[in-house]
Amino acid sequence: MIRKFLMSHTPLSITTLCILSLLGNLLLVILVFDALKLPLFGDTVFTVALVFYEGLFPALIVAFLYNIIRALYLSCISSSLNVEFLYNLCGIAIVFITWLFARKKSNFHISFSITILYLLLISLLTAFASSLIGGIVDIFYYIQGKVLLAPSPVNLFVMSFLGQNLGMFISGVFGRLPVTVLDRLICTFVGYSLYRYGSR
Repeated sequence: MIRKFLMSHTPLSITTLCILSLLGNLLLVILVFDALKLPLFGDTVFTVALVFYEGLFPALIVAFLYNIIRALYLSCISSSLNVEFLYNLCGIAIVFITWLFARKKSNFHISFSITILYLLLISLLTAFASSLIGGIVDIFYYIQGKVLLAPSPVNLFVMSFLGQNLGMFISGVFGRLPVTVLDRLICTFVGYSLYRYGSR
């Protein structure tokens, strides 16, 4: 009954899926990033699934709200203002690039190998876009004198690159790539798998 409702693509079911996706992303990042301290985020798994399942606009809403809620959550537990809001641009780019491929779902049914190649391409393109935008946001925050509350695996990579005197832009972009590529591969493949399982 619940599955039939979620697959009905009505305004109520789409809203429900958006809420579930948002909660799923928040819980995953709390588990993977905050609790287990893994060098991953896992914060777009359900967003990717939503792109495939419901399209561009519902996933954009989830991507937009995620970083706002995450920043408010971090601000509450630290009693200090968190400055993660601009990283929304990374999530929006991930949604848009994924949608460019996902809007023609028939391409993912040609063969298993073609599906893998499409998912790899999505992962690499979103990793590059996310790293580029994240690096630019880092520079903006650096210029403003703002620092994120807790060091992340990405920040540690960036700081190590800065230690090599490679410049803020190169460090901000390329320092993000190792973690971001791995994260995008996992989120894209798991998100697509959730979509396939949910749409059976």
